[in-house]
Amino acid sequence: MSIYPGAQAGEVVFGSAKVGYHDGGDAREGEIPIVLIHGTGGKAETHFFTLYPMLASRHRVIAIDLSDKNHDCRNQDAPLSVSNLAQQVVVTINQIVPGQKVALVGYSLGAAVAIEVAASHTESVDSLVLLNGWARTDNEIRLRLTLWERLRKAGDLRLLAEFMLLNVYSRSFLNSRNWDELCQLAEVYAVGPGSDRQMALNRVLDISGRLAHIQQRTLVIGSRLDQLIPFAHSLELAGGIAGAALAELTCGHGSVTERPAEVFRLIDKFVRRIESNRANVSIYEHGSLSQLNDFQV
Repeated sequence: MSIYPGAQAGEVVFGSAKVGYHDGGDAREGEIPIVLIHGTGGKAETHFFTLYPMLASRHRVIAIDLSDKNHDCRNQDAPLSVSNLAQQVVVTINQIVPGQKVALVGYSLGAAVAIEVAASHTESVDSLVLLNGWARTDNEIRLRLTLWERLRKAGDLRLLAEFMLLNVYSRSFLNSRNWDELCQLAEVYAVGPGSDRQMALNRVLDISGRLAHIQQRTLVIGSRLDQLIPFAHSLELAGGIAGAALAELTCGHGSVTERPAEVFRLIDKFVRRIESNRANVSIYEHGSLSQLNDFQV
């Protein structure tokens, strides 16, 4: 089944890496394509199955499936890097929409990749949306990721699934399901593609030095109830990027599942530069907090 009617699935070969993509949606004249970059262990069809159809109803949308392989066949054993993943995105964009600017939307680990692309290829990126991302892995995040690794190595997928459900979703979302539904979710849980190498990258991730290089319009979207990547990390992203707008959602890390309509509305308005009379989003400029009237949650 296609992620969206008429969307074309393809693959870009980048050295040893094969990068998948889904290209579809309503490409309106004068509007730039939106490029979606998933998070750890994800792919377009798992992380963006709710968001892609909404965005594609108004925009051309290219969702990228990152590879966990280094493109350099002589260096396959080297750890995965943000730079390597960013190069995958750049090569894919250049092949599908050569010479065009895009709006980058990065979710979780994808936010770090989007930052690297925007910082290193300024001419290719019009705007940037960072969803549930972080700039630097601190000890709190590292403890969670280390526990994930220990559960993964122990081979108890049910216990790992319960750990992930507890950390990815908010209390209200979990309580909106009955116990049998949660047990079923845990039973069908599968470790996503590339999880091990991407989790190893997450444990040492630090792109804080790249924030000052971001020149594009940027919207940071964080979740107040995010236990996996706490909301404070969205504050740090917004504070470190000049002129960045900050939107707050009331949900957990899985915002694309818990609040897809709100995420869609924020991205759509930001990319299309639609203004609103309500001021529920804040902007950080030079370390001070002021109100921005352009967007609403």
